[in-house]
Amino acid sequence: MVTISGYSAEDFAKAKAGDFSPINKSINWECEQINHYMNMKLYHDDVMFIADLSFPGLFPNILHHKRPSKVFMFCHGTSLNNLDYFEKTRLTKMMIEKCHAVLSDAVFVGSQYHVEKLSWENTIVTRLPYPPFETYALSKDKQIISVSRPTKQKVDLEAEKAVMNHFNLYIHRPQNLQSWEDYYKFVASSEIMLITSCEETFGYQVVDAVLNGCIPIAPNAYSYRELLPHKYLYDNETDMMCLIEQALNGILGVPELKCDREMKNFYQNLAYYMRG
Repeated sequence: MVTISGYSAEDFAKAKAGDFSPINKSINWECEQINHYMNMKLYHDDVMFIADLSFPGLFPNILHHKRPSKVFMFCHGTSLNNLDYFEKTRLTKMMIEKCHAVLSDAVFVGSQYHVEKLSWENTIVTRLPYPPFETYALSKDKQIISVSRPTKQKVDLEAEKAVMNHFNLYIHRPQNLQSWEDYYKFVASSEIMLITSCEETFGYQVVDAVLNGCIPIAPNAYSYRELLPHKYLYDNETDMMCLIEQALNGILGVPELKCDREMKNFYQNLAYYMRG
C-alpha cells in the first residue's frame, strides 16, 4: 500500500483552525499528489482509495490515463447539503461529485442518512474512524458551548439566544485556538455541547464531545440519530430546553456512541469491501 501525501496524527494535532481549505495550499498539495501518482508504477490489480470525493479536483481526469483496476472513494459531505459551505458553486460541484462517484467501484459514506440523500447506486456505509488525538478529562468551567462554524447551515442563532435567555447563561464559542489539542481541551472543560445544525452527514462534533466527557444535545434528524441514543435528541425548542435542564442537573450524563464498534473497525471494514 502506498499513501500519497499522507498525514500523521502529529500533523493533525498541529493543524490550526484557519487551515480549513486554504485555496493556494490545496491546489499545490493536489499537484504534488498528481505528480507523485503519475510517477508510480501501478499494476492492473492495484487498488486506489481517494480519501475525499469532494476534493480530488484534477484527479478524475488523471484516472482516465492511468487507472488501476479498482478505485474507491469516500464522500464526507455533499453539495446537496442545505446551505453548503460551497453554496455559490453548488450546481457545478454537485455535477462534479456525481461524476467522481461514477468513476469509482464504490463510494463509502458515514451514515445511512447520507446514502438516502445521495441516492447513488454504489454507496456503502462505513462510518468514520475515531480521531487520532489525545482526549482529556478536565474540570468544567463552562456550562454550554457551541463549536459549529457560525453559518446558517451549522448554527441557529435564534435558538441559541433563546437558550441563553431561558437559563440566564452564556454559550461559549472557541476563540483563537492554535491546535486540535486546544480544541479538545476546550470541549473537555465544558458540560454541554449544544448543536443546532440544520444539516449533518456524520457528526464529528458529537464524537468530540463524547470522547472528552462533554454531553452532546442535538436535533432529532440527519445523521445524529445514528450516533446518539434518542434521549439526547430534541424535536423542538421545548424538548431542547428540557434536555439542557436535565444535563445541567446531572440527570443526563455523557452517552455511548451507537456506532462505536463500526468506528473502531473503520479501516478493517474499508479493507473488507475493497477486497471484494
